[in-house]
Amino acid sequence: MSLYRRIRAGYDYMQKWPLNKMLASRFPEYRVIKSTRFAIMWMPVVAMVCAAVQIMFGGELTPLFWAQCLFILSIPFQGLYWLGWRAVQPLPLPVLHWCKEVRQRLVEAGCDEAPMASVSQYQHMACLLERAFKRLDSAFWRDN
Repeated sequence: MSLYRRIRAGYDYMQKWPLNKMLASRFPEYRVIKSTRFAIMWMPVVAMVCAAVQIMFGGELTPLFWAQCLFILSIPFQGLYWLGWRAVQPLPLPVLHWCKEVRQRLVEAGCDEAPMASVSQYQHMACLLERAFKRLDSAFWRDN
């Protein structure tokens, strides 16, 4: 998978994953997505402030400064890359069984859901959880 496609997959995964604190204890995606969104918003500002301070006090833009700015600007891409890598990972068996249970509850609630494949990925789970949080009551999530 190319770098662009991995980052794009990470962005799509970030958009699909339900940001619910009940999932934060089970999966690191909640923290990574929050951090990545923060970095997308504020790291360009931090790089600009670093540039302004460098120009104001040093006046010269050294190669070390450029390396520092590139590192600061790469932080959001690091989060998106990790999310893209995570999106295509196969689900471990305990998580797959839990997803099948969530899917079964959706079917019982009257939703038409496709069966979970044995090689489901985290991206598939994100789509399932997104639908589940919209359609299932909060009692189900407290019990699980």
